[in-house]
Amino acid sequence: MSERPSEQLPSDLVRLVWTLHRVLRQRQTPPTGESARPLAQVEVLRLVESQPGVSVRQVATALGMQSNNVSTLVTQLTRDGFIDRRPSAHDRRFVELHPTGKMITAGTEVNDSLSKAITEALQQLPPQAEQRITAALPELWELARALAPAP
Repeated sequence: MSERPSEQLPSDLVRLVWTLHRVLRQRQTPPTGESARPLAQVEVLRLVESQPGVSVRQVATALGMQSNNVSTLVTQLTRDGFIDRRPSAHDRRFVELHPTGKMITAGTEVNDSLSKAITEALQQLPPQAEQRITAALPELWELARALAPAP
């Protein structure tokens, strides 16, 4: 197997990440009884799920969105029963966003479905492929952290 020049790696990673994102979105089915959500809502849900207690401003910063747009998304997701808005224990002027039971259940269902699809895809690859992908994960996470904008 020939090595690619290092200047090709960034382009290859961009294409790979976009392709993985697209195929995972295509494989993702909405939770039972729900319709598909716009990507912006999914991103807010994923962030609130991973960081319970996050503020609207923190979500906006993390996702590179305007606070008023995030506020609109949060209002819709709160109305639909996925996010619970609670006054901050530290400063009651601020609101913290928390996942509801409905959101946790829906998120688990979506994650299980995607995990199953990935497991089935991995089984179609040569046996060593899963080991190589697993071995690359720590460095890929480090790359993601290095690419993240400074707070």
